[in-house]
Amino acid sequence: MASPCSPLPPLHPKGKKALSKDSVEYRLRRERNNIAVRKSRDKAKRRNLETQQKALEYMAENERLRAEYDQLRQERDTLLGILRQTPEAANMLKGIGDFA
Repeated sequence: MASPCSPLPPLHPKGKKALSKDSVEYRLRRERNNIAVRKSRDKAKRRNLETQQKALEYMAENERLRAEYDQLRQERDTLLGILRQTPEAANMLKGIGDFA
């Protein structure tokens, strides 16, 4: 009994046919691929720029909010200082704890 010969694996992935680099079809595929790659890279660059812009906006907003927080905290401290000068309010503030 003769042993069966195993078939050779295909040279190209399944569903792909070999194209000559000189063929019109090959050139058309390459051109379409080049356009798709360019489009994809441009889209990635746009997304990157948009992300950088958002990061700058968030950093500016964060800085504004920190300044507002500092100003409100200073205002609170001033008002607490005024309240501490009033005997009735000073006694109330002692019971609160966090503000005293």
